Amino acid sequence: MSRHPIESIMKDLSGLAEDRETVQLGDLVGTLEARGFGPLLMVLAALMMLPVGMLPGFPALIGLLFVLCGAQMVRGAKGLWLPSRLKRIEAPADKLRKSLVKAWPAVRRLRRLIGGRLHWAVSGSAAWAIAVLLILIGAAMAGLGFLPGLPFLLALPVLLFGLGLTAGDGLVAILGMLLIPAIWTGTAAL
Repeated sequence: MSRHPIESIMKDLSGLAEDRETVQLGDLVGTLEARGFGPLLMVLAALMMLPVGMLPGFPALIGLLFVLCGAQMVRGAKGLWLPSRLKRIEAPADKLRKSLVKAWPAVRRLRRLIGGRLHWAVSGSAAWAIAVLLILIGAAMAGLGFLPGLPFLLALPVLLFGLGLTAGDGLVAILGMLLIPAIWTGTAAL
């Protein structure tokens, strides 16, 4: 049986973090972008939910990357262009390794739940709508990332968008879209 796309991504990321002290953002993006924007979005959002996401300034960086991904998707680009300054940003490889170890149980559960369905919701104009939502979410995360818990909440729909785009599962992407009004309502009430 062939490996699920999400498991394949996890293996590639584990290899990237192996035997290194730091991982450059450019290397991370390069490892993922050959598969399209879905894996990159999924990994960036997941990093916000793992210990590495608590590093100071990380929510603003991830928010900026969401904006860049959304803008590139709107343009119809197939990969993410990063300025060389962003490519050189480094994160501790041990944090990435620990985050990946914590993520494996969830990946194994997701493998059974996610698959190709409602493909129309992750292609064409629906993918363009996801891109616009990414720009808005990324701007909010970059501007309000200092509020405790908000980056985690904002990363949830992006994680679902990434999962949906990666596995061709429109139902998962639709769930991500449905989360946005709930997050907005919840944070507006605070």
